Amino acid sequence: MREQILVLEALQQIDLELSELEIHLKEYPNKISNLEEEIKSSKETIQNLTNQKEDLVKIRTEIENEISQNEESIKKSEEKLFEIKTHKEYQALQKEIAETKRMNSDHEEKLLDEMEKIEKLENEISEKSEKLASMESGNQEKIAEYKLELEEIKVAYEPKKKQKEEAIQRLDPEIFPLYEKILKKNNGEVLAIAKNEVCTGCYMNVPAQLFNEILTFTRIIQCPSCQKILYCEEEEKSEAQTG
Repeated sequence: MREQILVLEALQQIDLELSELEIHLKEYPNKISNLEEEIKSSKETIQNLTNQKEDLVKIRTEIENEISQNEESIKKSEEKLFEIKTHKEYQALQKEIAETKRMNSDHEEKLLDEMEKIEKLENEISEKSEKLASMESGNQEKIAEYKLELEEIKVAYEPKKKQKEEAIQRLDPEIFPLYEKILKKNNGEVLAIAKNEVCTGCYMNVPAQLFNEILTFTRIIQCPSCQKILYCEEEEKSEAQTG
């Protein structure tokens, strides 16, 4: 039975290692995805700001064109003033010139407003682009590390599963189902050392008669409290025999 305990110890260690590998197999892809999503989200934000800027630039260009057209219209109207014969026509043209200048004044105010918005967006785009460059560099480095570690885990995983299968083959058929049952109940801990009539897994007392059976390794014995499989270390067995 001592040999079976040794196999259980090895199997428990293999399962702990497999469990850790499986956690990373799920964890690393999520970490990689989160880092990639962070880069993508930042790029989308910058693109949205760039699109806003382009829309404002179009508006600015339209206003500039209107101002230019109005200035050309004013120039032509002012030239026509010298050709007008009647006072009434002169006043009408003067009024038209004044209205066009007023419109241009409004356009110029709007143009300044749009230019301020564009400048603000350009500063924001520049700031976010600098942060993106720094963040993307760091994230890509982490992604590369995670991908490398993930490949190493995948390489280690299958041989570890094979080790588990080989260990199971060395167990008595009736022991493995018990092992699995305890494994699920105790989060990966199946075995516990019995020392001085105490289970070191739950620190509850083990009846003296049961403890003596543990010392002999005659059968698989579970802790009455936590249900873990109990065994003793050689020094404990030697002390009991000399005692």
